[in-house]
Amino acid sequence: MRELLAARMEPAAADALADKLSRGGWTHDYPITAEEAKVLGLPVSTEVPEEIYEFMSLFPQPTRTRPSVEYVPIPYRGRQGREGGG
Repeated sequence: MRELLAARMEPAAADALADKLSRGGWTHDYPITAEEAKVLGLPVSTEVPEEIYEFMSLFPQPTRTRPSVEYVPIPYRGRQGREGGG
């Protein structure tokens, strides 16, 4: 990750940000907004040509009705009564 960040940031800032992003403060499905990314020091632009929005509208995404990550307390007992499901 440091290598990706160092291409656009000072090395010390890239090291600090790589450390912060990889410490597990967020789940993999947490969306970092453009505003949050800017505060983190990432070079973010929200300027997107109108043609891109028109193209994206051709491929609507389904609405999710349940979260993509669920908390399952450990030990988890599955349908067969064994730990780990089954």
